[in-house]
Formats: sequence, structure tokens, C-alpha cells
Amino acid sequence: MILRHGHRERRLVISSVPPKADLARVLDLDLAPIDPPPAGLTLSERVASLLDLRIGDLAEVELLERAHQMVRVPVTSIVQSYVGLAVYMRTEALDRLVGGGPRISGVRVAIDPARLGDLYSAVKQTPAIASIALQGISRQRFRETIGENITIMTTVYTALAVIIAFGVVYNSARIQLSERARELAGLRVLGFTRSEVSSVLLIELAAIVALAQPLGWMLGYLFSWSVVRGFESDLFRIPFVVNRSTFALASLVVLAVATLSALIVRRRIDRLDLVRVLKTRD
Repeated sequence: MILRHGHRERRLVISSVPPKADLARVLDLDLAPIDPPPAGLTLSERVASLLDLRIGDLAEVELLERAHQMVRVPVTSIVQSYVGLAVYMRTEALDRLVGGGPRISGVRVAIDPARLGDLYSAVKQTPAIASIALQGISRQRFRETIGENITIMTTVYTALAVIIAFGVVYNSARIQLSERARELAGLRVLGFTRSEVSSVLLIELAAIVALAQPLGWMLGYLFSWSVVRGFESDLFRIPFVVNRSTFALASLVVLAVATLSALIVRRRIDRLDLVRVLKTRD
């Protein structure tokens, strides 16, 4: 069928869902299982967004198997779905819409993995069954593919973040050291220890890194949101979820890199040639 609303349209499939289904459940926007209303269309959030439909709107349905018959059906609920463009109706309501009496084109059944061979044999001996798909295998392969892609992306982004963070912190510390080398050398001449002289520069560097953390969290959050939105398609979507531990891990990576940079700069401060620095700045 073709679902239209104004100038927007999508060629979709209406799936019938019986009450109290447990193998294929419809989830509301809070991801809680619900039963589709007795009448009207139940649309996934993405379908509703693509066609600009809201609850109470009338959608135009073109029945391709019924000589392109046009009917108007109200949207009674909007649900959440991360796979495909989902449109649901209660089984009885869909039968009334299509006409011709009750019929089914597919079923979902629970099977015993130990008896897959018997299932395949029974399917081969039943010509009325056109195909069979094992959801568990499809789900496993999908998770493996997504997990592999996310691992690669995370590794690349983490490596880039480490390189950039090290470069920014180290260059900032080097610039401050070059600008304040005379002051630091003067403190050494006055009797301050190496640790005390280093702390003048490193405390300032630590304050800058600490103040940069909230800004980094915000930019990282927005970047992650844009990446997830870039993955969206009519085939699947990935929910955008950021845990607090993610911010903590990001900060730990930055702090570790900043500490490494600080140690390198600290070594350069300890090796300052006091005579040369004071002489060249006179």
C-alpha cells in the first residue's frame, strides 16, 4: 500500500498485530509494550515524522491489491521502532480495511533450536510456505555488524582525540614556557626549588584543562548526536544514549594525556639553562 499525507507519500506495508502478542510487540515512545487500538493506524515515530502525521490526522491509504482503491484512515497512536518503517493495525481492523475476509501472509512462531532440522524438513514439504527467516540469526548478525562498526569508529575517534589533546596541551605549555622562561629562571635563582618553579606553570595548565572539561562534554555530546542522526535511514536507526560513565572516561583520557604533556614540560623546566635564559633576555 501507499501511505499519503498531503504531498508526502511512502510505499509501506501494514502489519497486523493481534491483542496480547508476545513474539512481536509494539512499543510506545517510552519503550513499554502496548496493544494497537481497535481501529486506526499505529505509526512508528519515523513514519510519522516523514509524512508529517500526528495523532488524529487522516492518512490516505492506497490499496495496491484492490485496484488502487483509496481510503482515509485516522492515525490513532504513534510508537517507537528502530528497524524499518513500521505501520501497524489491529488484525480485525486491517481485515475490514482490505476486505475479502480474514487472511494472513505470515506468522511468527517460537521454535526449539535443537529441532531446526525438523523445522526445515517440514517447510520443504509444505509448498504453501514460500520462505522462512530466523530472527535470532538476523539479530545476531546485525549486532555483530553494528558492534564492529562502532568499535572501529570508537578506536579511530579515540586515537584522534588523544593526538589532538596531547598536541593542544603540549603546545600550550610550550608557548607558556617560552614566554615565561625568564620569570621561571629568576625564581630558580632566588632559591625556589624545581618543584615550586614547575608548579607555577603546571597549576595554570591544570586549571585550563579542568575548565575545558564541561565544554568538551557539550561538544562531544553534540558530535555524538550528529553521528547517530547521520546513521538514520529507512532501514534502521540507532537510539542515542549517553551514559555518565562516558563523560568520566572521556575526561580520564584527556587528563591522562594532559598529565603526560605536563611531565614532558616539567622535564624541560627542570633542565632550564638559567645563565643562558637570563642572558638572552637581557
